Parts: sequence; C-alpha cells; structure tokens
Amino acid sequence: MAKNTVIVSVLGDTKDLASKLGDAGSSFGKWAKLGLAATAAVGAALAGAAVKGVKSASELEQNMGALGSVFKDNAAQMESWATKAAGSVGLAKSEYAGLATVLGSQLRNMGVSSEQLAGQTNSLIGLGADLAAQFGGSTSDAVSALSSLLRGERDPIERYGVSMNEAAVTAKMAEMGLSGLSGEAEKNAKLQATLAILMQQTADAQGAFSRESTTLAGAQQRLAAGTENLFAIFGTSL
Repeated sequence: MAKNTVIVSVLGDTKDLASKLGDAGSSFGKWAKLGLAATAAVGAALAGAAVKGVKSASELEQNMGALGSVFKDNAAQMESWATKAAGSVGLAKSEYAGLATVLGSQLRNMGVSSEQLAGQTNSLIGLGADLAAQFGGSTSDAVSALSSLLRGERDPIERYGVSMNEAAVTAKMAEMGLSGLSGEAEKNAKLQATLAILMQQTADAQGAFSRESTTLAGAQQRLAAGTENLFAIFGTSL
C-alpha cells in the first residue's frame, strides 16, 4: 500500500508538472513571437535609417561639391556657415549648401564680385530665415522666394510682406543714380535696386529668427535640421 501510495503521488505530481510545463511553453511561445516581432520592427527601422542616411550623405556630398564650384576661394567660408546653419538659420548643412549654390550663381550672373559673393549670399539666406520666423513657414521656402525675386518672379515674395514691381525698381535705380546703363552694368544696377527695396520693406522682419529662437516653431526647425545632419553623418559612415 505504501508503494502504491508513493506511485500515485509521483504520477500526480508528474501530471501537474506537465501541465505547468505546457503553460510555460505556451507563455514562452507568446513571448518568443513578441520578441521576433520586435526584432523585425527594429530591423526595419534600422534598414530605413540606413537608406535615409545614405540618401542624405549623397545629397550632402553633391551640394558641397556644387558649393565649392560656385564660391571657389570662398568655399571654406561658405562651408563654415553651412556647418553652423542648423542653429543660425534652421537649415541642415546640405540644405544651406544647395540654396547657397543657387543664390550664389544668380548673384554672380547679375554682376556681384567674387569678393562680395559669399557675404551677400549668406546675408540673403539669413534674411530668408528672418522672413520665415516673422511670417511662418520654413527658411527653405523663404529663401526660394528670394531666389524667385532675383529671377524677376515677384509673386512668391509677396507672402512675406514685400511688394515690388518693375516701375518701383526703375524708380529706385534712378534714385541711386544708376539709370541709363546697359549690359552687365544694367543687370548689376537692377540687382542693387531690387535688394535696396527688399531691405527697406523687410526692415521689421530682420533679426526675427534670433528673436524667435525660443519659440516652438524655431526649436522644431533647428531640431529637424540637426536630425538631417545626423542622418548625413550616419550615411557617410556607411
């Protein structure tokens, strides 16, 4: 009887153990599935970050190369400004370089000397940041509007409180003693008059990016630019 009692007791314990093991196995399976799903999600996120990083690195390389071609001896100064652009104007390094390349080419073609080209380009990008801070939107959009203005397309800049037409530019040229010119001299005179009117009409906005640096919109723009810079660094390392 004693032996039978022991046998029954062992079998009972074994059945209970099997049940517990089964429950544990079921729980383990659930956790294993969750673990695999989490791993897959992390893997997908890393793959996405790698693709984004490589794209950002490629764009940075291309834009910095173009920047060097346009600014030549002043390329080092432009690269320095581009590196600091996330904090100073809310642009990633690649964005700054791309916008500066376009603006610099336009200004050079309108007669701006190589000695003044870098400073004038950087000033216009800074004005774009101020206009964006004052009227909303991104620095990139505002700088693009300024670029359109230099091409003679005046509609985009109107959203930033600037109203300008051909008659106003001609009148300003006369006021500045720049009438009666032709060829390259006339193009440069028209640029000077356009910029003079622009600076007059944007006086209230100038410095707005710095003044609005503690706002949520300003912080978000600088954060986005910094994040893009990090992607470019990550992509370059890949």
